[in-house]
Amino acid sequence: MLGWLEQLGCTSAEIGRARQFDVAGYVGIPFPSISRETTIRIAKHLTLWLLWDDVHVESLEHGWRIEPTHVLEGRRPARLTRFDEGWWQLFSALAARRSARWLRDLCDAMITWSDAARAEAIAIDDWSRTGARPTFEAQLATRIVTIGMYPTFHLLEDALDHELPRALHDDPVLAQLKKTSGEIVGLGNDIFSFGKDLALGRLNLVSTLQHEADLSGADALERIVRMHDRALETFDRLAASVGSWSADEDPWVARWLEDVRYASLGFGLWEARAPRYAAHKLVVDGRVVEPSFVTDEDADFDSRSIRFPIGRRFG
Repeated sequence: MLGWLEQLGCTSAEIGRARQFDVAGYVGIPFPSISRETTIRIAKHLTLWLLWDDVHVESLEHGWRIEPTHVLEGRRPARLTRFDEGWWQLFSALAARRSARWLRDLCDAMITWSDAARAEAIAIDDWSRTGARPTFEAQLATRIVTIGMYPTFHLLEDALDHELPRALHDDPVLAQLKKTSGEIVGLGNDIFSFGKDLALGRLNLVSTLQHEADLSGADALERIVRMHDRALETFDRLAASVGSWSADEDPWVARWLEDVRYASLGFGLWEARAPRYAAHKLVVDGRVVEPSFVTDEDADFDSRSIRFPIGRRFG
């Protein structure tokens, strides 16, 4: 993985940053049942995505440049950056496996993500310069997109080696389920990155809610945790209400829904242990405020910490 990034021309500092991503956990936890070949392909996609976001997207340097027609017609855009080159290689490999329609859908999802990430970066820059903070509702809507689940839905189809009916993706129930999945992962990300973002002076859903609702940091964090748990319950309700598509497709749809469920939980589990998040903690009155996944209703609580159990009904 790191050798591939070196071949693309990534700097030693960028390689060092990628080394800290815990790529094995980032892929292995959300995608527990995929083949070795698919694991490598998704690992490349997710690692390049994280690094590109950190280096270029958040700094507003370069957005998404690979169009479906570029890949389908074999036309390389001019002056590719090292990250563009990585995307070109990954999408060219996918074009050999998937239909033109599927490739266009994935490209469109990445374009939508790039546009939303750019808008998010501009909002952060505006806040740092002027103090004008976005509303919690607007920030959450953007976070649902920028957390990256919409492209991931298509990567999960590739992992199954089966393209689901286009009508399924257009179904209102599936549209709400996808949004809810993004909410689960987005809220989870900001729950576990709250300490880091607070230390670095960055926008976070928890701090925005704290400011907007005049709450303490601990109270705002707890409210976000409860929103996260309600989203988990909503996901299961929506998944159970997905209707039948056909005798041939229903087993694939069921497997895909299960994989989306694992990924939605798995990214949160990775976030809970990611070194870049775990290095920072919120301390209130001498006690560490620590959100964590708890499955035992009678778990003991350390008097030195405040634990917010997350997702007891999920999994």
